[in-house]
Amino acid sequence: MKKKLLFIIVGAVVLLLLAGGIVALTLLNNADDETESEETTVSEEEEESRLLYDKDPDSIVKIHVENSTGEYDIERYPDGESWGIMEFDGHQLYDSGITGALNVVSSLTAQRVVTEDCDDLSIYGLDEPSLKFTVEFDSGEYTVLIGNEVPTESNSYMRFEGENTVYTVKTSTFSTLQQSKYYFVEKTVYTAKEAESEDDDTDYTRVDKISISRQDIDYDIVIEYDIRQDDEDAVTGNSSSHVLTEPVELDLNPDTSDAVVNGVFGLTASGIAAMSPTDAELEAYGLADPFAVVDFDIVGGDFSLTIGSETSGYYYAMAEGFDIVFIFAADDLPWATVMPMDITMTLITSTYIYNVEELTIATADSENVFKLSGGADDFAVKCNGETISAELFKSFYQFLLRAPAEEIYLTDTDEEVTLTVTIDSTDGTDVLEFIPSSDRMTIIKLNGRTSFKCRTAYVDRLAENLEHLLAGEDMVTVW
Repeated sequence: MKKKLLFIIVGAVVLLLLAGGIVALTLLNNADDETESEETTVSEEEEESRLLYDKDPDSIVKIHVENSTGEYDIERYPDGESWGIMEFDGHQLYDSGITGALNVVSSLTAQRVVTEDCDDLSIYGLDEPSLKFTVEFDSGEYTVLIGNEVPTESNSYMRFEGENTVYTVKTSTFSTLQQSKYYFVEKTVYTAKEAESEDDDTDYTRVDKISISRQDIDYDIVIEYDIRQDDEDAVTGNSSSHVLTEPVELDLNPDTSDAVVNGVFGLTASGIAAMSPTDAELEAYGLADPFAVVDFDIVGGDFSLTIGSETSGYYYAMAEGFDIVFIFAADDLPWATVMPMDITMTLITSTYIYNVEELTIATADSENVFKLSGGADDFAVKCNGETISAELFKSFYQFLLRAPAEEIYLTDTDEEVTLTVTIDSTDGTDVLEFIPSSDRMTIIKLNGRTSFKCRTAYVDRLAENLEHLLAGEDMVTVW
């Protein structure tokens, strides 16, 4: 019995040793397999990426491009230091686009080799390639064909002309060469001038004046820089840096006028309709008798834009300095559609109360002269020599400032003025004359110029509030 037990124990130990050896061998084999797998992966990755050629971009003589838009050549100019498209000589070219094309074709790296000897190139779209370009260097040239995109990859099939080895290359690499020749024409028509030196603090983005002349309106729209911005001590009732001066005088709304005032900077066309246009082309694009002309007086350099006809949300236009008919998205040309009331405040006057020295209100029956003094801490008002409530006057003045420019009205009138408000301030004098009209509206002349209409109800309430003020009563602010 003891012998049998001893035999069993010895047998168990042997089995354990054998099992341990098997496990150890298995682990070693797995480690070897992983090492071989890693080496294989590295080897495959090295084989997949292959540099096909590499040249200096400065050695490029010419690139001939054929794509779905046509054919064109990018060539080295006779100066030997620059490249461009000869047929566009005399036009501004998109320098970054030209440089990008040179860099793209100066070297070529394949992501992997698909097949060394393909007998049916149509499988890869290489019998009728979507892009073909020939790059000629100072010594030697290459003709590259780009076929279909690789499914589920960001690559395309590629081969050299005359060879049947098929590679894959990154599709995005050749996006520039898939463009038409017009891609290389400069389409940004105005950029702000840059400072000439570190000491140059000139604001070259300051627009001094914009003049818009359009066929759909019988007046010009003129916007000018508000010179009060240059006075550090000036206090205005509006934060816009510009004012409307034609067809009427109004402060601009800074929220709605920015695109009109500053949209010229970086203005870029969406496309090109014609280079060096003929008279017939100018006629066809509505530029022989333009719809609109916009002139910009800018510190960094003046600029003019001529706008022709509109089609499907785009305008044809020509920009100063370019002999090109551009295509602009309508949203990029706000000057073609803007109306004065779109970009202005409705307040006819915004003179700051503490700048006012004297306010005169005259009707057919009376004249009241208010003299103002002091500032925020010691503000005081006298009417016809008698002291009145400063707080009530502030409420009355706020209501006066709400005199609304509800619509522009430019037809002059000789009808009798029923109420006149004269505001004398440190900024100058504003005179508002209210003239009843027959349509429950009142015509408003600003500084002798017929400019607006507002509801007669406002004028009636203004006269009533004058009586409330003189009687020491609260204002009624609705009408």
